[in-house]
Amino acid sequence: MNRIIIITHEFYPFPGGIAVYVCEMAKALAEIGRQVEIWCPAHPRLSEQTWPFTIVPIPSKGTQDWADRRKTARLWRQRADDIRNATVWLPEPGAILTAFYRGLFRLPFPKRLVLTLHGSEILNFTRSCHRRFLFNKLLAQASAVGVVSQFNKNLLLKRTSVAAEKVLVTPGALRTDMDFAPLPSGQPSPADFTILNVARIHPRKGQLLLLEAVAKLPESLQNRVRVKFVGRVGKPAYQKQLEGFAARTKFQVEFMGEKHGPELLQVYSESTLFALTSLYMKNSFESFGLVYLEAGACGLPVVAYDTGGVSEAVLDGRTGILVKSGDQPALTSALRKLLESPELLQQMGTAGREHARSFSWKQNVTVLFGEK
Repeated sequence: MNRIIIITHEFYPFPGGIAVYVCEMAKALAEIGRQVEIWCPAHPRLSEQTWPFTIVPIPSKGTQDWADRRKTARLWRQRADDIRNATVWLPEPGAILTAFYRGLFRLPFPKRLVLTLHGSEILNFTRSCHRRFLFNKLLAQASAVGVVSQFNKNLLLKRTSVAAEKVLVTPGALRTDMDFAPLPSGQPSPADFTILNVARIHPRKGQLLLLEAVAKLPESLQNRVRVKFVGRVGKPAYQKQLEGFAARTKFQVEFMGEKHGPELLQVYSESTLFALTSLYMKNSFESFGLVYLEAGACGLPVVAYDTGGVSEAVLDGRTGILVKSGDQPALTSALRKLLESPELLQQMGTAGREHARSFSWKQNVTVLFGEK
């Protein structure tokens, strides 16, 4: 059976990791000859791309709220015969929440159901008795359950044993729309180090903690450091807090906004190392982190907090340095160790390129959906 219907509330042009994951998995499915349909939120920019699969727009905003779930359910009912004869993949929380209430929405069940869990929803779906009951029921009905890291698999199995034999680890890989071929070296010049952070500006991403750690470096290093933040502003008040701190530092801080494609690759190539100190916050955590692979593919050693599934994207001591979450002295020490050792920077950068290229979207879809 080749036909796969992907129902998602997160897709292009939304920049989040789940949207990228869904898009790349769909491309890989099409590449191995599967017939793919993606039901996703309608957006004018969908027509900007030429897709190797069929796009079916849902007139929704792409949220997890009831209004958008009802719109997804309406299309699901309208396409009942197609659903019953296809593999249906629900790759994100909004679509899965719709399926939770399959009885309420009177939704037909597919021939084969596949789920993917990215991390935080495992906590959210098991937090209350009501949600846990619906979650376990859907897990029992699923043919396969993908998770993006071994950390998430362990978390899921701690929360429920319903799907133990069905759980498959299918992590992210490098985006196919970006050329991660080696670029001109980002090795530091005698007068300049660039520490790059690529993430939305949000307290959970820990940008303030990074600035505080850099501010504890010896003054001789601070005078040679520039910190670049790339990403959309998730919390304007937090952005102002960062700007206020940056104004009092001895080093340069630059807020570059969002960058994509060649522009983002250029920023990577001009940097010395990558640092992203994400935190566990309000049942939200880094389940894996595609951006760590991107940095590694561009030859940048990574400094990060050892939270969630980060240790599977960043190999401590090989492709970067992981420190305990919130340990500011250790974070400063890790930054200093790399900035004072060009040999270590080069060694970890080379290992990072190899590690990033070891992940494969094609392998993921083969594991999750089986051979054609």
